Amino acid sequence: MKYAASTADAIWLAKVRQARSMTEEDRVLAGPRLFAGVCERMKEGLRDQNPEANEAEIHRLLLRNLKRLRKIETAVRH
Repeated sequence: MKYAASTADAIWLAKVRQARSMTEEDRVLAGPRLFAGVCERMKEGLRDQNPEANEAEIHRLLLRNLKRLRKIETAVRH
């Protein structure tokens, strides 16, 4: 398992270095870009789970899941 830990550490350090080298503008834009990427991956999963669904249904399911995540996040904070 030492290999896995050292690989994970190396990946983490590379990400830290990349974040530190970002301009202020890049940092501001990173959040929305990350969110958009996560939404696309969630939609891919929803398409796999619901192969008969059209894009409007996938979008509705995505919004439903995001609302659920928001409720969980809110509950954990309080």
